[in-house]
Amino acid sequence: MRGSESVRCPTCRASAIETIDQARPIFKHLIRWINAQGLVYNNLPLSLELVDRPRLAQLLKGRAGTAGTDSLGVTMSTTHTLNGRVASTEVNGVAVLEGMPSTVFQGVTIHELGHVWLIVHDIKNLSSWAEEGFCELLSYRYYTQLNTDESRYHARSIESNPNPVYGEGFRRVRAIADAKGFQRFVETMRSTKRVP
Repeated sequence: MRGSESVRCPTCRASAIETIDQARPIFKHLIRWINAQGLVYNNLPLSLELVDRPRLAQLLKGRAGTAGTDSLGVTMSTTHTLNGRVASTEVNGVAVLEGMPSTVFQGVTIHELGHVWLIVHDIKNLSSWAEEGFCELLSYRYYTQLNTDESRYHARSIESNPNPVYGEGFRRVRAIADAKGFQRFVETMRSTKRVP
């Protein structure tokens, strides 16, 4: 075993997403799932990159509100400024840590696709809890729909996460979405550019 490899149980190792060829069909499926939730990307061609820990750390560098070494994915984007103000942001793709079990890979990718949707629809200046809570809500909905022992475990982890941004953000956003209905919630975010 190489020094950089972590010890993984046989179940996790068996379903691990190690190559881009394994990841691509799953990525396409996840985009279709997101679209079916009423979140569309205006025909933006989305790319996926599988990365190791050092590369992920490099991509996360300088980002406010990231969970540092706990992060498993990142949305890659370029911000263009004009006279010191943000003029536009374009999505370059999604990078996800290689070697994760398939179910975790899917949940992390769904979370990142939430960030992509926010950028594509120019929903910015959300507080951290609102942005991360929204993305966690998407992962939670996906895990719940998968309805396997593993996915239910991950859904419960999101529900009980004590983190004030990710966990509390999820609970606050979920309460709003439940009260409005998910489709109306998404449509309101898209039209008002904020969490209702």
